[in-house]
Amino acid sequence: MNTYSPSLTHDTFAGPLVVSSQRSVVSAEVIKGILLSAAYFAISQLGIETRYDGPMFAVVASVLLPQWRPCLLLMVLSVQDAPGQVVRFDYLGVAGISAIMILMAAIQRVGAPLTMETKEFRGLLRLGLVLVVYGIFSSAVQQHFGLHQQSQTRPYAIIGCLMAMMMVTGYLTHRELSADSLSSVRVQTVTVCILGHIFLMAGLQVFLGPMFGASPQGAEEMRQLFQLMDGGARGMPRLTGPFLSPNILASAPGLFMLIILRYKKTPNISPQFIACFFVIGMTAAFLGGARTMFVFYLVGTAAMTWTLSPRYTILAGVLLAPVIIVMDIPWSNLLVMMRLKDLQSLGVRGELWQATLQYMDTGDWLFGYGLTHFPVFVKTVLGYYGSDPHNWILSAAGMFGVFGLLFYAVLIRKLIRKSFSIQTKERAIAICLLLFLVGREFGNTQYVLNNNPLCCLYWISISLVFFSPPQHDLPQEAA
Repeated sequence: MNTYSPSLTHDTFAGPLVVSSQRSVVSAEVIKGILLSAAYFAISQLGIETRYDGPMFAVVASVLLPQWRPCLLLMVLSVQDAPGQVVRFDYLGVAGISAIMILMAAIQRVGAPLTMETKEFRGLLRLGLVLVVYGIFSSAVQQHFGLHQQSQTRPYAIIGCLMAMMMVTGYLTHRELSADSLSSVRVQTVTVCILGHIFLMAGLQVFLGPMFGASPQGAEEMRQLFQLMDGGARGMPRLTGPFLSPNILASAPGLFMLIILRYKKTPNISPQFIACFFVIGMTAAFLGGARTMFVFYLVGTAAMTWTLSPRYTILAGVLLAPVIIVMDIPWSNLLVMMRLKDLQSLGVRGELWQATLQYMDTGDWLFGYGLTHFPVFVKTVLGYYGSDPHNWILSAAGMFGVFGLLFYAVLIRKLIRKSFSIQTKERAIAICLLLFLVGREFGNTQYVLNNNPLCCLYWISISLVFFSPPQHDLPQEAA
């Protein structure tokens, strides 16, 4: 008996001790994430020293806390306008963190093991980078031969390099998160804090006015947009939260919710998460007055429910249909709130689409008109500034021609294929991203091929369907 007592003692006590140690590590990471998020948001909102306090804090913290680098990048991407993080300076935060990631990748030359999913994602990245190189070359040809003038205020070479940087940064973020066993805890903690900050700012704007928390530059820009200042028929202005655009306020929470879903330990979606996704999404869509996002969150919720249980989804639809018909729902008021009272009018989008379709010829559809010609065209034809046609088909074709549409076709094909994967959670994320990228950006600025920092958030979100977060050495209760 004595011969086996040491082994017996080890088997009896080692397991609980290890689990207890793991729980302590997880709890410490959660506390660190909350404190780091609180510090970043406080610094970006106060702007005590400069208009770029927030991005500078994020870059410095990325050097001192390399394991938190991807999470700090997410924080930077969640604030677009504040006294300490004015738009344009968010590029500083993304570029700084990106430079650190690229430098470390070059020095180490060895990252996380390349799984089949990571290789597939890297192939998509390469296709995007080839497309950007083509866009820069096409713009140079268009400008040199006087075919389509490129914007003087948006140099096409710089725009193309920013596009490439956003894509590469999204990929490197994917690699770093894939290699860290604690990424699940850190990302979930920080993303929940991000959502809390977004809705805190939007909620305060409901009571203190739509310009609360904005930088002086952002406030001035909002004053020029009537729909952001005047309540109109819906009775309240379109709010922006910590962003400059109500459409971003409506869409960003959806992407952050998908990030939370991917990093949850359970392979399936819980009904509680679906309910949270619906409530958070619909609230964001209402505050931002975003019509496309209103539809997205409805369809996205149905898609998540379908992946969880097709049978119960059909049953719920059958049971709810008579209830909806019988209920006296004020549809006219809802249409007013979503700015859909006049279904025949698409406003500025209609003007942009009509002008673009009339302008583009066969050569433009085949080869594109360059990365920065569209602002010149809109200013000349319509008399106001516009950086994008607010339609992914017109945008991709305009900048890159048929090659841009080919890239979207590859991306859509990959998302459709992932939508039929075995894992319920992976299917739901792929379906929601497919709806988001194709549906939401059918009537809004497309960011998959863009120089805006939000392009980086899109590529991080796309990476969610190409890998599973490492889950070893963590207690299951931590999820």
